[in-house]
Amino acid sequence: MSIAGMLALALAACSSDQDGGPRNGSGRQRPISASGSAGTPGGAAIPGGGAVPGAGAAQAGAGSSMVPVGDGCAAISQTADNRLQPADIIFAVDNSGSMDEEIVFVREQLNAFSQQIVDSGVDVRIILISAPIAPAMDAGAPSLADLFDDDDDQDNGICIAAPLGSGNCPGDSNPPRYLHVPTEVKSHDALNLFVSTFPQWRDQLRPNSTKTFVAVTDDNAEDAPNNSAAAFTAAVGALDPVLFQDWSLSGIYCFSECPEAAEIGTVYSDLVMQTQGVGGDLCLQDFAPVFDALAQSVIDASGIDCRWDIPAPPQGQTFEIGRVNVQYTASGAPTPQTIFHVPSMNDCATSGGWFYDDNASPTKVIVCPSTCDLFADDANAKLDVLFGCETKDGPD
Repeated sequence: MSIAGMLALALAACSSDQDGGPRNGSGRQRPISASGSAGTPGGAAIPGGGAVPGAGAAQAGAGSSMVPVGDGCAAISQTADNRLQPADIIFAVDNSGSMDEEIVFVREQLNAFSQQIVDSGVDVRIILISAPIAPAMDAGAPSLADLFDDDDDQDNGICIAAPLGSGNCPGDSNPPRYLHVPTEVKSHDALNLFVSTFPQWRDQLRPNSTKTFVAVTDDNAEDAPNNSAAAFTAAVGALDPVLFQDWSLSGIYCFSECPEAAEIGTVYSDLVMQTQGVGGDLCLQDFAPVFDALAQSVIDASGIDCRWDIPAPPQGQTFEIGRVNVQYTASGAPTPQTIFHVPSMNDCATSGGWFYDDNASPTKVIVCPSTCDLFADDANAKLDVLFGCETKDGPD
């Protein structure tokens, strides 16, 4: 979805005398090319939604405007910016001796890969788990030219040049955009290292980001405990159930028994299929299209970030927690539907709704995942967050 086609969001805050009432304190393998998403029919029911008697079409615009909400109350609305979800990508690159060509490619292409995602408007962070290039005992640190020399004979390590990396080696981390976890990845342990190194890169993750694991290896995941798709899926869920509510795994691995390759990557293939990731055949030795497809899949997965900052109220007004409503107008629908308020993410279930980031001191309005999924499929929809009328809570 292009940024121009994203939702229009209206946010406002007020404490007015308009209403005399009381005031309250998964799946299939992702295709290589981008695929479009189906639109939502005008007027379709939405998770967490319900009609508000007497509600008219929400009026969004550059200034404040009065918006009917029902029950004799009219709120004031004010425009705020939309954002795409950020993306966090965790690479594990096999450092074994048979991986020299693949390692050179990653060294040379990670900058272009990340820039392709940045250019789409997605805020990306890259985490790289792999051994750094070790300087020869008598040569000191390698120059940047050495890092990208196909004949580099120091080892099968990786350092990333600027602007993604710092340009140093070792010590090429450049947070927050890029973090290098300097750990050797052996033939069979990429999945194990995704799990065991988690404390070293956990702080790089954003709660609202898409999460993508990428394994680059010519072997299979044969070392316990993460030597099956089921085992790795369980291990990721145990790392942090909130951060990893949704994730995918992509990779470059062997689809068949090919020359100089170790094993067919059956476990990686299972995970790619299960999580709708991107799989690239290492046997083909043609990695640029795979990196392009991976970048596009990350871009496609970064839909509307369904978390909106609460703006400063219009002059002369004050914000009240219990006087907020959210309305959704589907493409072609003549009137909006109200999305009911729920106390927290734990109350979203399948019925959807919206909630605050902090019920005591809110700074954001957040839409439940099932409701957010519907917004992402309706490019011409409009979401209005309205302040000033008593909050419409979901049914108990």
